[in-house]
Amino acid sequence: MVDHKDIETAQVKVIKTALRKGKKYDNIAKNYGGYLKKLRAEKEPNEYIKTLAVKMFPNEEAYTIRLENYRKRYLDNDLCASLVYALYYQIAKEENRERSDEEVERDGNLTVFGTP
Repeated sequence: MVDHKDIETAQVKVIKTALRKGKKYDNIAKNYGGYLKKLRAEKEPNEYIKTLAVKMFPNEEAYTIRLENYRKRYLDNDLCASLVYALYYQIAKEENRERSDEEVERDGNLTVFGTP
């Protein structure tokens, strides 16, 4: 399963690649620097990335659109931002999937409703 360290590593890779590319990519380096700073400041970074992933990619269409927009804007696929998106999308798919009865019972979600 993807965790916050995987996201952090991918973000650092994007920043380094963007900085090597020059001025045209300064903005993406700055943006990802902000994302990285926010992630590192979170008390519960794994919960943060799960929440963010679900917001970014509530469905496959949202993922496809975001990836297409990125590719149009940055024709240079060497930037690796698509890797970051892929990681967030993987988290979102896991969080958005329907849980089995066994998982619900195992996780204890029924006890909230007074069902043992």
